[in-house]
Amino acid sequence: MTGVEDDPPPDQRRVDLTGRQPVMDMVLPKLPQLLTMVVGFGIFVWVLAKFAWGPIIDLLDARREKIDGDFAAAEKNLEDAESLKQDFESKLADIKAIEREKVQEAVKRGEGIADGIVAKARNTAEETKAKAKQDIEMESHKAQLELRDSVVAMALGAAEKVISERLDDDVHRKLISEYIDSLPGSGGA
Repeated sequence: MTGVEDDPPPDQRRVDLTGRQPVMDMVLPKLPQLLTMVVGFGIFVWVLAKFAWGPIIDLLDARREKIDGDFAAAEKNLEDAESLKQDFESKLADIKAIEREKVQEAVKRGEGIADGIVAKARNTAEETKAKAKQDIEMESHKAQLELRDSVVAMALGAAEKVISERLDDDVHRKLISEYIDSLPGSGGA
């Protein structure tokens, strides 16, 4: 059947005012065509279920398992990274603590060395001061001895002069005045 014989004659067809076929006739296929499509779709679904459904489901399951495995691996990697981060932070804190201790030890060692240098300099200064004081005392004592010897010599010289001459009061005063002028540090010598 061609389908033309089943069509009602043109005068019996429903025609709308515009001269077109009704929409329902165009949308709904004819019954034999509809049954053929339903049977064909059923066969397609059966073939799909029989031959393709299992592999498709297996493929989807494998893909789901791979994705789940990837998520699990990513979570494990994240946990490992967090653990490594904590280890590194702990080691960094330990290193900083050791660094602070070493800096403090170096500062203490430096202070000890500085104190030693200051103490040594103080001792050297005190020794130098004591030696200088001793040298000054020796030179002062030596100068006093020389001065005494000089005064004694002058006094003896003056005494000889006085004894050798007969002294009267004017001569005696003149000799004392000359003696005083001859002393070191006086205005006459």
